[in-house]
Amino acid sequence: FLLALALALRVDRLGSQELRGDEAFGYFFSLRPYMDIVHATLRLREPHPVASYFIQRAWLGWAGHSEFALRFISAWCGVAATALIYRLGRRLALGRSASLVGALLLAISPYAIWHSQDARMYTMSLALTLASVILALMIWQGGGGRAGAAYVVVSWLALHTHYFAAFVLLAQNLAWIVLHYRGLYARRRPGRAPDSGERAPLMVWLASQIVLALLYAPWLLAAWGALTTYPGAADSPSWAAMGVRSLSVFAVGETVPAAQRIGWAGLAACGAIAGAASLARAGDAGRRALVVLASYWLVPVLVTWLSARSRPLFNERYLIAAAPPFYLLLAAAIASNVGARSLLRRALGGIFVLALLVGAGLSLDRAYTDPAFSKTIGWRELATTMRRFAAGMPLAQIRLVDNAPDPTLWYYTGPLPHLTLPPAAHDRAASQRAVAELAAADVRRVILARKGSASWDASDIAPTTLAEAYTLIGETSVRDWMVQVYVRPPTTLTSVGARFANGVTLAAAAVEPLTLSPGGIVAVHLRWEGKPEALTGS
Repeated sequence: FLLALALALRVDRLGSQELRGDEAFGYFFSLRPYMDIVHATLRLREPHPVASYFIQRAWLGWAGHSEFALRFISAWCGVAATALIYRLGRRLALGRSASLVGALLLAISPYAIWHSQDARMYTMSLALTLASVILALMIWQGGGGRAGAAYVVVSWLALHTHYFAAFVLLAQNLAWIVLHYRGLYARRRPGRAPDSGERAPLMVWLASQIVLALLYAPWLLAAWGALTTYPGAADSPSWAAMGVRSLSVFAVGETVPAAQRIGWAGLAACGAIAGAASLARAGDAGRRALVVLASYWLVPVLVTWLSARSRPLFNERYLIAAAPPFYLLLAAAIASNVGARSLLRRALGGIFVLALLVGAGLSLDRAYTDPAFSKTIGWRELATTMRRFAAGMPLAQIRLVDNAPDPTLWYYTGPLPHLTLPPAAHDRAASQRAVAELAAADVRRVILARKGSASWDASDIAPTTLAEAYTLIGETSVRDWMVQVYVRPPTTLTSVGARFANGVTLAAAAVEPLTLSPGGIVAVHLRWEGKPEALTGS
């Protein structure tokens, strides 16, 4: 039932919202040949590794290129993560009830659902890091070389999916050190030498870390420049802001109004603390689980925050791998209180669950119905308008243009030729050269989508350079864009030779296009001849 619920929540309206910029970028990046993906990742210093692009490229060949198909990989990984969090809970001996509650919390999490409906690598990273933690526990509990080999493969894939998976591996090693320092996995009595069975997990664990490091080192060395020079595209919050944002987003997602975040963060913190306390009281098994979950949750969040102190790298989406231990801590608190003998504790547990369910429902509703949180900002409408204005013209004679680079528009306009003006930020000379090249190539219609862009075209370079070679004949507004149509006449016009009574002659004309479409634009070019004093007017 939980897996069916997780699947239903993730495929419901999966393709209804438009792609956002990162999704469209990932789509076009994954269309390259496999080796070109590798080379482009290194050459362009793409801040994400290649595994998700490889998988998406293979998947699109089977499933097609719709928004639903693009996002289904993420949805599937979100469902897989729901199954894996249950297995993690059982592996940590949290009990069946707590493990089921943890799976329920992940299944209905607005945060997890949002990323499961986003065509990026985040839920893939979530599922792989979850599997990595489970396999790490299997090694620690004597799983042997087979578990070690599986751990290396899964962790290697996780590192090739998102670089921040390394923070989960760091958390695993921290948990391993604490557990063995505290003797929580020691089976021998004090003073007794370890036997071979007790040494085996340590040797398998150390060997797996060494092999994983050796396998990943070549890529890490090749991509080191991208990792060290990436300027960041998020922010650098304070300690308090980081705590509020991470706790509230885990609890009820990213569509919570800012004024409510502190309240939800406080509720989430109370639940996590209560879960930690219940595990601390549950003997060695509970303390083992607490060490693993606390490391698994706190290390990725804190290291992500610390890495953002020097450059703007903190974004809630980067915390996705730290969500499962948080939900299992909440699940431990819920299971402990709901199953308690005290009526007050049972009531508090029920109220807590109800609050989370209400918060999740409201958050999901905002994600689907509130324009402030929607991905849909008008790309489909804009693309429809631009296609309509290009209708009837040969592809070689039209260009769609935007004045700030965003691959989302090109996803929705399909095969129509396009470019960005200016080609580089605020570069007027480059824009003039590009417009001259369009005119020389006999491009006769340019449809420009203008939008305010302080970071790319703050001084309206696109329309002013187009006006040097083209004539503006029509414009209309679409959401936040102004769509303008620029034309220039063909090299050769059709001879007319119609002489008027005032001595003016319509020498030649051209009508483009000859095939009309509803809502389209027809450009009529007229060449007049006559005495200069008669050639006046518009």
